[in-house]
Amino acid sequence: MYKHLSAPTLPEASQTVVTKAEQIGDYELGETLGVGAYAVVRLATHKRTDVKAAVKIIPKDPKEGITKPMMKELTIHRSMKHPNISRFLESKEEPECIYIFVEYAAAGELFDKIEPDRGIQEDVAHLYFLQLIAGVRYLHSKGISHRDLKPENILLDSSGTLKISDFGFATVFKYGGRTRPLATPCGSAPYVAPEVLEEEYSGDAVDVWSCGIILYVMMVGNTPWELPSSDSEEFRLYEESNGNPKHEPWDRIQGPVRSLILGMLRINASKRYTVKHIIKSDWYRRPNALMKDGLVNDPVQLASMLMDNHNDASTCSPVVAYSQPLNTGRVEQSQNVVFDMRNYASSQPARNNERASDSSLGARIAISWQDEALELSQPATQFTEATFLEVFSSERLTRFFSHSDPDTIIDAIADVMVTNLVAHTVHANLQKGDPLEWKRMFKALVSTLQDAENPIHLQMNP
Repeated sequence: MYKHLSAPTLPEASQTVVTKAEQIGDYELGETLGVGAYAVVRLATHKRTDVKAAVKIIPKDPKEGITKPMMKELTIHRSMKHPNISRFLESKEEPECIYIFVEYAAAGELFDKIEPDRGIQEDVAHLYFLQLIAGVRYLHSKGISHRDLKPENILLDSSGTLKISDFGFATVFKYGGRTRPLATPCGSAPYVAPEVLEEEYSGDAVDVWSCGIILYVMMVGNTPWELPSSDSEEFRLYEESNGNPKHEPWDRIQGPVRSLILGMLRINASKRYTVKHIIKSDWYRRPNALMKDGLVNDPVQLASMLMDNHNDASTCSPVVAYSQPLNTGRVEQSQNVVFDMRNYASSQPARNNERASDSSLGARIAISWQDEALELSQPATQFTEATFLEVFSSERLTRFFSHSDPDTIIDAIADVMVTNLVAHTVHANLQKGDPLEWKRMFKALVSTLQDAENPIHLQMNP
């Protein structure tokens, strides 16, 4: 029923344009942070303030120029002002490209902090869930549905604060007190709500479902199914459980957090928890010493907990039985799962609280999509410097050290791979691997080669 397709790659000519630019306006462009199907993301540094930003460089359509969906994304993101949403700085238009400057996520993706088949500590998951819901609650108060919430689109700044990013699928579901049903199937396969694949749906309800999956991933270290449809054995088991799954790994989730997750993942959207239900739940309201007034109160402690979790996980035995989604794609029109490599980056460590100046494109955005115009009711958030990155860097390395000759090392690694110790899936259509699956493979290498009779020593390093 669902066909997996490869997303179109960025044209070679466009890649040349976006990678050769050295300066755009007041920004000097630096290293490439990510190359996706539709855009390139590069690090940018403001020449006067030294503020770092992530700039998303999108080649313009030769015939249409700035497309309607692009204008919609810019309009929505530009209007968002919340401490848990990546801040839109400014945008510029050149003859060949659109440049969107947003906060630079110095600590990287939340996804990168989650250990496969293990997750993160409950207090850390609770902190990030509260910040996630704070951002989603704000979006919904503005009538906006994100429609693609997943750990890869949740970034961390230099103090470890959560930032929701990538508004490419965001849309208005409520305006002027009136709610409209949505019909475009979109999102990412393991995180999308089941009704998105079949019928009209409510924008806020599908975001709540995605938040429930994210909480599950933080608690377990895995997604519960490949896609919420009858094609997935795991989802069929969930349907048959009548809201009380007892099979592995659901049996590892107990207490108030289990009740909350199951309430958010009710298949019948009309019975699913809303944000109002979530913020009244026992687990949501539990105390958390890691935060105060919604903010991280001790970035070093938070980073240390993530580091301890990472170090403990790196010594685990390889896991070969798991429920890993075979494909993590985005669902677009025609209900096809389409792989998206856009690598949307946001968040920055340096703080610039000045309002970004309007450009000619900014003025055009302001007068476009007037039927979806949003009232700006909150000022830019004041941020403070922290030392989260001094403990837990966003640069994650997997490496080994050995006095052996190269042939011995290569043979040892080849033996491990040949014995097929790691349950894995080959993603023929992907340009970028699955982070959880890579961690599984490396953990198996670490465990096996450390036990082998050779002088190779492997190490997982952040």
